Amino acid sequence: AEASADAGTGVLITAAEEFGLVGARMFGRTQGSLGGVEVINLDTIDDEGQLYVVSHDPAGAAVAGPVAARLRPLGIPVSTRRLPLGILVDSLPLALAGAGAVTIGRLTWRTLRLIHTPADVPQTLSLDAAERVGRALAAN
Repeated sequence: AEASADAGTGVLITAAEEFGLVGARMFGRTQGSLGGVEVINLDTIDDEGQLYVVSHDPAGAAVAGPVAARLRPLGIPVSTRRLPLGILVDSLPLALAGAGAVTIGRLTWRTLRLIHTPADVPQTLSLDAAERVGRALAAN
């Protein structure tokens, strides 16, 4: 957020994702319609794998293309797709509230085996890729 010169950029930190997206659901419900708002959710950006920009509906798909274009200069493979069934991310309730919402993730099967296990400790965490993604988004 500090790298963005756009006064319309905001940061929303939600809680309780693992408990049914409670924070994002409450925000979406209390704000009324989020039509015209673009939401980029950053979720599980590991230092390995390709970047996925996932959407939920046509409004999110319209956001996904330009977002993917802003990420391509990072030199990390980027693809856009619909969110697979059965996966929940914080952008979903915001999309249901009318926002053009996407989630950006970068992970591998190794990452998925590690998340939310006793081996998921701060010593294995690197924020390099997440910072690079954030700066790329803010720069454009």
